[in-house]
Amino acid sequence: NYTMFVGERLGNTERQSIRQFSIQAAAMNNFVHPNCLILRKERDGHSRKFGLPDSAFEHLNGREKMITKMPIRLLSLSMLDLRNRERFWDIGFCTGSVSIEAKLLFPHLHITSFEIREEGRKLMTENCRRFGTPGIEAIIGDFLSVDLSALEAPDAIFIGGHGGKLVEILTVVSKKMKENGVIVFNSVSDESKALLEEAVRQTGLRISAQTRITIDDFNTITVNVIYKL
Repeated sequence: NYTMFVGERLGNTERQSIRQFSIQAAAMNNFVHPNCLILRKERDGHSRKFGLPDSAFEHLNGREKMITKMPIRLLSLSMLDLRNRERFWDIGFCTGSVSIEAKLLFPHLHITSFEIREEGRKLMTENCRRFGTPGIEAIIGDFLSVDLSALEAPDAIFIGGHGGKLVEILTVVSKKMKENGVIVFNSVSDESKALLEEAVRQTGLRISAQTRITIDDFNTITVNVIYKL
């Protein structure tokens, strides 16, 4: 959705050149140095739609159920109050849908996303390309083994996957995140809801809201909003 203008040897009255290209045409051309360019946005693409369709994402091994469904994704992001946040962590990003939707809606956010599966690296790269969301920092590896010391403290966190280690994850993030930071975790069963409540009790956090939502024939999900006191 951009036109590119390329200026070559600007200031050289005899040899300077200013040309206009589509992005596709620019990729087929060569340019001399020194040069500079201007990108002009022509229109909003369909990828900027509010509520990205699940089918538009590249999925993990083609498994379409391995994604935070669009209505739940939007509800979760609204509960995170991202308009008033600066640094957002997405733990267990899988397809990257939550991070990408957040970046499109709130471009000011600095987003760091974590995924234990190596396949997540390719998924995040491909889906960011599809939707035009450069700048999301993707970290591959077990979240509990990642060195977080170089990362600035987040003030919003979405936990999309925990591998049965929710207590340990909440212990880490409760120490790292800013005061009055917010966490959203979606319970997909009574067992995961009970696990969350026990984890919150052990880490001194507080559940401030719980919203139950059912999409089609999927299990009812509880969107839990947790604050650091």
